[in-house]
Amino acid sequence: MNAQRFLTLMQREWMQHRIGWLLVMLVPPALILLLMPLQGPIVDGDAHVPPPVAVAAVAMLGSMAGVFALSWIVSMFQLPGLSRRDQQDRSVEFWLSLPATHVESIGATVLTHALLVPMAAMAVGLVCGPVMAAAALLKIHGLAGFGQVPWSGLMGIAVLGWLRLSIGLLLMTLWLAPMFMAMMAAAAWLKRWGVPVLIGGTVIIANVLDKVYHNRVVAELLKTQFEGAGKALFNASMTLEGRGAAQQLEHESFASLLQLMLHDLGAAFAQLASPHFVGGLALASLCFYLLVLKRRQAT
Repeated sequence: MNAQRFLTLMQREWMQHRIGWLLVMLVPPALILLLMPLQGPIVDGDAHVPPPVAVAAVAMLGSMAGVFALSWIVSMFQLPGLSRRDQQDRSVEFWLSLPATHVESIGATVLTHALLVPMAAMAVGLVCGPVMAAAALLKIHGLAGFGQVPWSGLMGIAVLGWLRLSIGLLLMTLWLAPMFMAMMAAAAWLKRWGVPVLIGGTVIIANVLDKVYHNRVVAELLKTQFEGAGKALFNASMTLEGRGAAQQLEHESFASLLQLMLHDLGAAFAQLASPHFVGGLALASLCFYLLVLKRRQAT
């Protein structure tokens, strides 16, 4: 695999989708900032108003998680259709005339949309976090709230969380690879009917096995994959030990939170030894081969 060719193929994805990506990442935070002043006033003396550090922490976490989640959902919806993009816009002859291999072409598409775009969205959310936190503090506590927030410590914790989530995103993508690669392969071979047939067929098989044979193997396999993906991204019950984020920030030091994050990350890597994970990667590899095989037929 040639690194320069691979980077060129990823640049193609950026040139084709950059406007949509930027809109998904930047418009929601901008709308929230614009609409926040239109909300009704919040009484500072209200017992239900959270403390300033909690407001800032939730705003920063919400910014990072919200931008990431929206971008990830959009990317996942796009991926199946991208398996037939070159045939649909009739540019397949041009791309096949280039010296890039089928593996490089498909790999660049999958890597960019499934991993790099959500990771970039997470970074955008991190950058927007302090602005969102400042706006929320101004709305709820006024200028007095700014002095009650340990900004340097909060930013350090936010960066720590971003690093943990970035590594978790990589692991989550590997856990979910059999699902989105299967949808891409189905869309490539069955065109517009691919994804509905795959989802519908899976639901029918799962229900027949469950109702007729009392076998929930399909449902259990899917449940295990999704649980593994969720714990790989971020296991809140382990990291925060069942306590609220604000309480954790107030009572734990940066070193303690770092230790909890590393413990959580170690558990995420430990579950990679699961046969479900290995089997999922094998299925994803098979689906990737089917994509390559279908692309070869276009030559």
